[in-house]
Amino acid sequence: MSLRTPLTTLCALRHPLVCGPMANAAGGALAAQVSLGGGLGFLGAGYFDAAKLAKELETAASQLEAGSMQKDAHGRLPVGVGFLAWRLSAIHGGKPAASSDVGDSSAARKLIDEALRPRPAALWLSFGDREEMKVWAEVMRRREVELNGGDGKELKLFVGVGEEGEAQRAVEEVGCDVLVVQGCEAGGHGLGSSPPLHALVPRMLSQLPQWRASNPSGQTPVLLGAGGLSNGRSLAALLALGAHGGVLGTRLLLTPEAAYSDAQKSVLLKASSAETRRTMAFDEARNTLGWPTGVDGRGVVNATVHAYDKGEGDTASRQKRYKEAEAQGDEARIVTWAGTGVGLMTEIKPAKDVIEEVGRDAAEAVRELSGTLQ
Repeated sequence: MSLRTPLTTLCALRHPLVCGPMANAAGGALAAQVSLGGGLGFLGAGYFDAAKLAKELETAASQLEAGSMQKDAHGRLPVGVGFLAWRLSAIHGGKPAASSDVGDSSAARKLIDEALRPRPAALWLSFGDREEMKVWAEVMRRREVELNGGDGKELKLFVGVGEEGEAQRAVEEVGCDVLVVQGCEAGGHGLGSSPPLHALVPRMLSQLPQWRASNPSGQTPVLLGAGGLSNGRSLAALLALGAHGGVLGTRLLLTPEAAYSDAQKSVLLKASSAETRRTMAFDEARNTLGWPTGVDGRGVVNATVHAYDKGEGDTASRQKRYKEAEAQGDEARIVTWAGTGVGLMTEIKPAKDVIEEVGRDAAEAVRELSGTLQ
């Protein structure tokens, strides 16, 4: 059995599952194996330069070919690339006032062009202010047509949001094809004030028909949920809320293909769900503090978080201590992003197998639930 939803139809997937574009964790190998498993894999290009992105895309294409998964009927590479809007602005040299300001010399545009060159199935944009999100989406749409021709409808734009205002703007101004709603359960970065998915998804679904879609197809966007997904039953529960699919993050960090270190994977395997928390401690320690106001990150609580909470030393000393810990693979201090479902994750297995297992188990959970009908 398999599940058919608007997401599987839109993106020609076997399972309504997407790999989150996790920066420094989701590269070409992970994205390819997720797609080979029947989901849609994304590379996290947040901190890549153009050369690194090209290399990771080559890896993805090579692994897809080895797995006998060719480009689709439209000639699209069946993976996506994720971008952070605030990072694109930083690379560009500042927030562009309009898409016309992003010319040939822009390093951010060169990065976007590198992503579009192999004709990926999708791009993902998140974490920017209102104007940033709109401008960078316009650049992506324009460059897609200029580089690859057509009317731009084949490239699907995923947009991540954490609250209702962001969601409405993603639909009406940014022009998303897929609206990714992220709850406070999610590991890694997100809007700290986001409600949990069980409250967020139904509210978004009730509002979505009232918003005017501005994507090239003019169609109401598909809605995905992100945060706390760990297995097939959690995906089935998300679908029961009305979402059209789910985003896996933490679960895919526990795969051979994820770019997490052995030490980080060890932390995940040992962690319980009660040990995660939203904090800015890790961003301070790594000096990655350019995130928009209100954004923080959920990770496994450790000595780095405790030092931040207690104000031990100053910022410079905490950053120095963290750099040393990272070099040593010190599990007691390294950043390990994780969502609230981490306690249900007990093994490392190939990403392809994870996608197939979660998809299959979700279908079985839905089948079992249908047996309660009279």
